[in-house]
Amino acid sequence: MRWYWMIFALPATVLLGVAVSPGESETERQPPAVVLEHDREAARVSVSIRGEHFTTYHYGEDARTPFLWPVNGEGGVGLTRNFPMEQDEPRSTDHRHHRSLFLTYGDVNGYDHWHRERIDTESIETGTNEGYAFLRAHNHWLDRRGEVLMEEVQEIRFHDRPASGRFIDVITTFKATRGDVRFGDDKEGLLAFRIRPDIQGNRAGVLTNDRGDQGERRVYGVRSRWMDYAGPIEGHGVRGIAVFDHPSNFRHPTTWHVRDYGLAAANPFGLRSVAGEDEDGSHTLEEGETMRFIYRIYVHSGDHEQARVGEHYDAFAKMSFDD
Repeated sequence: MRWYWMIFALPATVLLGVAVSPGESETERQPPAVVLEHDREAARVSVSIRGEHFTTYHYGEDARTPFLWPVNGEGGVGLTRNFPMEQDEPRSTDHRHHRSLFLTYGDVNGYDHWHRERIDTESIETGTNEGYAFLRAHNHWLDRRGEVLMEEVQEIRFHDRPASGRFIDVITTFKATRGDVRFGDDKEGLLAFRIRPDIQGNRAGVLTNDRGDQGERRVYGVRSRWMDYAGPIEGHGVRGIAVFDHPSNFRHPTTWHVRDYGLAAANPFGLRSVAGEDEDGSHTLEEGETMRFIYRIYVHSGDHEQARVGEHYDAFAKMSFDD
């Protein structure tokens, strides 16, 4: 049976993901697996899977840089920190620039997008493929005068997966379109999330890398194919988030800027500032060159062993993203 995807547009809102079979009545329509609702006025894209809200992509003027929040696990339990958008319990008010799940960097031609400078989203496309829906954001990384430093195309794929183990793929491509672009050796970046306060490492949570090392002291700056952050949430059991570094990525396996206060970030450039190596990790894209990074975020129930993080990484590592 052939399927056709229909896009319904409302004022300033686009709903994507309704599957309709030729000749079917309204009552025979199959429920959509992954639904993206793009509210242009609010500058956000809401993602639902099997009728449950999973996450929302925020990119407007108030965002400064785009981010995903909330990121909900099984039962609609938020697994990333709510601050500064909302308050958490227990309260967590440090590092207000750590907005849930985000991709920024602290030194791009000397400009700090981690703390201060803007990443503007010029346009967003949405679509579907077999087993997932996606948004594709065309971003401009700006200097403090508002001039474009580089362009980025960031595709985010949301897979039709059970709530106990959901995947988000982030495929981002940087392009030096306005001169050379230098990523300095800096500890702040690149793909990062901030775990909810009650399961951060200085409370009930634990950081684990692909060798089974645990805790900030043992995993900070260490090269690893993946990093997991998990812990018990009262009334819900153990929940966590893992980030996978694809073998095609620059300097795979990446080094990690991770903290017991809740931060986990894959950082391929901080060889001195994060990994403590002798080599300067700075890298320059000459004008016209591109660089692509591919990450998978695995939002799971159970600890890293129960969620089979290593097995899921191995499957991800075999995937090609060249089509």
